Amino acid sequence: MLKRLLILVYALGGYLVGVLSLIYLMGFIINVAVPKGINDGEPGNVWISLFVNAALISLFGLHHSLTARTKFKHWLKRYHPVPVQRATYLYFTALMTAVLVIFWQPIDIIIWQVNHPEVVTLILGLYFFFWALMVMSSFPIGHFHLLGLAQAWNHFLKKQSMDPPFSTKFLYGVVRHPISSCWVLIAWCTPVMTLGHLVFAVGVLVYILLATPHEEKDLVQDIGPDYLKYKEEVPPFIPLIFSSNKQLRKGKNG
Repeated sequence: MLKRLLILVYALGGYLVGVLSLIYLMGFIINVAVPKGINDGEPGNVWISLFVNAALISLFGLHHSLTARTKFKHWLKRYHPVPVQRATYLYFTALMTAVLVIFWQPIDIIIWQVNHPEVVTLILGLYFFFWALMVMSSFPIGHFHLLGLAQAWNHFLKKQSMDPPFSTKFLYGVVRHPISSCWVLIAWCTPVMTLGHLVFAVGVLVYILLATPHEEKDLVQDIGPDYLKYKEEVPPFIPLIFSSNKQLRKGKNG
């Protein structure tokens, strides 16, 4: 009983840490309401800053990509209890977020700057709208399972933990990867684009384009023919406005 309770507390801590990391990133990217934003700090040598920032994004991306692969999860099962695996992933994600924020190098060369108040408000509104969409997109695929709470709770109740069923609800009926799509939009949605911010935005885009094919290989392996059919009918990131499969997707979305 005590062990199961400790696992549940550990998972709850991972959930809270994961949520707080996202909240901090929300402020960091837009440079609002956090101790250090993406443009804060004393600028240094541009080339060194470019190298450091690219390395930080690569490290952050490698953690997210490698630890999410099916082969890594199977390997981890030998040494780490399944109910706490996702929570451990979230603790490491928080650590990687802290490393990214602490060592991020500002590059204050302005790429674009919007000064019109109404346009700035519109951009910020879209920024937070895409954050909301991203969070909402986690629920059709099992929000609490994705963030490790469901596994620990089922273990506490001595119930078998099952992966959430394959879903094409909500935005998943329009694009296959709405969370990744929102990440890309979030990174570019800013009234002040510095070179440092541009490095971050490009890094996010490149990471998603490189990591998604590996993610989809795992999804095909885990889900099977249903996912192959889904790939044929639904685009990965950009919705198809005109498509012969539009009604089929609408029907799936319910």
